Amino acid sequence: MDNGIPIFPAGVLKIYQNPNPPIIPDIDDFDYSKQGGGNPDSTQFGSENPNIVDNKGLDDLKVWFEECIKDYLDNVMTLAYKEFWIHESWINKSRPNSAQSMHNHSNSLISGVYYIESTPNHPPLLFEKVAYNADPFISLRKHYHEANPNFTNRLAMPCTKGSLIMFNSYLFHGFGQNKTTDPRISLAFNVLANLSDRDAYKLDFVKKERWVDNHNTDYVVKSDGTDGTNSIEVKNGGSIEDGTIRRRMSK
Repeated sequence: MDNGIPIFPAGVLKIYQNPNPPIIPDIDDFDYSKQGGGNPDSTQFGSENPNIVDNKGLDDLKVWFEECIKDYLDNVMTLAYKEFWIHESWINKSRPNSAQSMHNHSNSLISGVYYIESTPNHPPLLFEKVAYNADPFISLRKHYHEANPNFTNRLAMPCTKGSLIMFNSYLFHGFGQNKTTDPRISLAFNVLANLSDRDAYKLDFVKKERWVDNHNTDYVVKSDGTDGTNSIEVKNGGSIEDGTIRRRMSK
């Protein structure tokens, strides 16, 4: 039976299964920062490399991520682009009783979540459609007799160990409370791409180093105004060369 054609879907996710999941070395030795509100511990806001996939031991995993990203851009989005890259990545560790509030990822085109450690009892990754005004509006949310991705406002995707869920970065997602005694560990990343020259109006992103080395050092980011090249001027002691600066330039 013809079930119709979805019109203007909210987004698309695709699940990839790693055929050879690598063992992440020293997963507990990363510098995790505790977040408020019961959210997971994360390397995103600490002293770790802001692109954790560039760490030693994650090379093969990064290569596999890039293969999946290329498939998503080429075959799911059918996007014409010149290049793409993972511009930030981090590890989240959800300890017992922690959860992740609903959020999306700004300054990114597509995102991915890879499950390093997970069990069938861990909370799934939830995707939620943001409500919008429609007049008249009658809620049908509780009246579907089976899961219906065309009309539901929430979908739950299992967090299977060794799997990667890729999706549009603007989609809101999160997960419920980890009620097990085992940590739920995932690696998340964001992707940017420079598009092909098919229109006079387009936006090109420039790859930039996003961190310097000292939380107590003030600095300004300067542009020479010609080719858009940025430089860092240290205002209050320390220098980039001697490694005394370590501070995030942007998020």
